Amino acid sequence: MKKVRGVLFTLLLAAVTVRVMWLAIEPLVPYLVSVTAVVLVLGFIYYRMTRW
Repeated sequence: MKKVRGVLFTLLLAAVTVRVMWLAIEPLVPYLVSVTAVVLVLGFIYYRMTRW
């Protein structure tokens, strides 16, 4: 019983940790998508300009 309680406590702690991390990261998702798109576009332009 003690081992089961320990596993359940670990799962609960993991779930709370994932939830807190998601709440911290969720507002940044639009910025991350925007930055990724800009970097891809600039990289494509740079690749086309420097290609022989």
